[in-house]
Amino acid sequence: RSMVEGLNAVVRATYPGSAVSFKPNSPGGGVLAIAEGQADFTATATGTEVKLANDGTAPFSKPLKGKFSYVMQLYDNQFIHFLMTKEWADQNGIRSWADIAAKKPRMRLAINRPDNPQTTIGGPYEVMKAHGFTIQDIEKWGGSYVLGNSQIGLDAITDGKADVFMNARNLGDSLVKDVASKRSLLWIDGDRGVIQKAADVFNNKADMVEKGTYPFMEKDYPTVRMWVALLAGSHVSDEVVYKYVKAVAENEKRVQDIGGSLKSAFTTAKMTTNPANLPYHPGALRYYQEKGLVK
Repeated sequence: RSMVEGLNAVVRATYPGSAVSFKPNSPGGGVLAIAEGQADFTATATGTEVKLANDGTAPFSKPLKGKFSYVMQLYDNQFIHFLMTKEWADQNGIRSWADIAAKKPRMRLAINRPDNPQTTIGGPYEVMKAHGFTIQDIEKWGGSYVLGNSQIGLDAITDGKADVFMNARNLGDSLVKDVASKRSLLWIDGDRGVIQKAADVFNNKADMVEKGTYPFMEKDYPTVRMWVALLAGSHVSDEVVYKYVKAVAENEKRVQDIGGSLKSAFTTAKMTTNPANLPYHPGALRYYQEKGLVK
């Protein structure tokens, strides 16, 4: 919410009197809302929501292709955290994704709900598939789920109610460090090439989390790195989108000062980055062409 309110504040400062407001929603719900004209913009979409919405794949009930378009990339540093307690890992002889696939251990998995697809379908689910098993196999192996956001998941790890955590956090996250001070943690190891195959499904990429990012990381570990974009519904006028893009593009420092992922990853030069090759909204395209950011 703070990110969206911050962006809206930049627009209001640039265009005094602008009626810009925030309507809470989930990443998938936000795409559905702009496609159905219930909202103009959504600022939490990743390649997962884009592809699932275009294809009409769950959690979307019908294809939405052509009902929304690309406005800008906001940041590209959303990292999925693949963590396990050292106690569970030692008990089951697990250090890597390959170990999990081979040993089929009983696990209590803290993961988001599938109606938040970017941190489930678009990340962990595909990494599991790339290693020869699925989210459904967790229960077949005698395991269970703690479903909810990353705060709920980390609380479950702290309280001894979960063994494995898969969700997005900022790198070097203070809450993860706090949990690690109470429960010994490990990062699930793997092959970057295999992780890349999983990431490719939704136009993401594999990246390495550097040694020392957390106290328990004695080397670099691979994960899925996601981008997050601002999308607009096809009903939104070219002029509205043009002004929104102009306000954000010409206030780079103020946007970065909103904090969070924007602080370290937003730049005007990267706004046109479009990993999913979704059509640009005409209003956004007009601004980018005027500034020579796209041909």
